[in-house]
Amino acid sequence: MGVIFFVLYLGVFFGLAVGLLFGLRAVKLL
Repeated sequence: MGVIFFVLYLGVFFGLAVGLLFGLRAVKLL
């Protein structure tokens, strides 16, 4: 049970990190 939550947490963390990177890149292009 704990492992599943850990994997979900990592997925959300990496998703936010990638979103921020693409967001910053988009802002630079603007």
